[in-house]
Amino acid sequence: MQKTFARSIILSIFSLLIALVMVFPGANTAESKEKITMSTATPMYPAFAEQIGINLYINAIIGMTETHPDLKKYEFKIFDKGMLYGNQSEALEAVSNGAIQMTYSAPHFLEELDPAWKLGETPGVFESWDHYMRSMNTPEWKALHDKMAKEKGVTIIKWLFDTGTWYLFTDTGPIKSVADVEGQKIRFAGGEAFAKALKALKVTPIALPYTEVVTALQTNMIEGLLTDFTGGVGYFELARHTKYAVLIPFGNQPICMVANTKWWEGLPENVRETLSTTFDQIDASKYYEKFEQESIEKWDADPKLSALKFEKEEITKWQKLMRDSFADMYEKLDPELIKAIDTAR
Repeated sequence: MQKTFARSIILSIFSLLIALVMVFPGANTAESKEKITMSTATPMYPAFAEQIGINLYINAIIGMTETHPDLKKYEFKIFDKGMLYGNQSEALEAVSNGAIQMTYSAPHFLEELDPAWKLGETPGVFESWDHYMRSMNTPEWKALHDKMAKEKGVTIIKWLFDTGTWYLFTDTGPIKSVADVEGQKIRFAGGEAFAKALKALKVTPIALPYTEVVTALQTNMIEGLLTDFTGGVGYFELARHTKYAVLIPFGNQPICMVANTKWWEGLPENVRETLSTTFDQIDASKYYEKFEQESIEKWDADPKLSALKFEKEEITKWQKLMRDSFADMYEKLDPELIKAIDTAR
């Protein structure tokens, strides 16, 4: 079923390949257009969840260039599977230095430009996508956006959607309390916040790239991993490798579209407005919320699998352990940003 789902995505959006780069033509002829070249730096396309949502936006932009008078002078060219950049960190750096004009990004990449973005995916900080967006719209976080644009040359055009909640999947269980995960070897994608959270739960955190996860599970190098129902379950075929899904939220996965500040501010105002409006027209977060819930129900309905649910008190216990582990990290960040998050709850 998971392979069928991934295959259907390939067939339906095979030509829509992601994350943005803009290049201007060398010839200045009457028929020449300013080229918008798009390429995805993520090698996992298209079974990786965030790619599904971004493809919706790129599809909308391509459609608008064919009909909207503000965009007819632009030509969109698309590349896939990291043909220009091997990962999103490289793509973000290229946006920052002006080598390319646009890409998509997320807090765990943005923290390379400003450490305050560590909070963006820190386990237990944000309650939901709505809470995240309320926080981003506070004066304190808007000021951080402006600072990054001015000092790092990267402008966040829009926060687009959240690709789903990070959960713990393990083949060792059942898990009835935090004590039951102690000593397990758990894979995470990287980042200081997740390493600290896992250590607080007394597990052994192991940072691995996506390409090594399945082999690590098969060889018992790891017993489980942090991932999401919207992408990781299908991509890794986790039903074959892990029995237990621990339904305690570890964090959200916000996605944004970013642009080189100098280039973006140099665009005509009507073009910026048109592109921004395009990003507003699709609310992919609702898709992910629905798909996540359906995937949890499917997992729990399989007699060989188990979706472990907890009372609020146990969830609070796990999250407090995780939050307390970040105390030293908080000391290095602007307290007004943390206060704004709490105010936005």
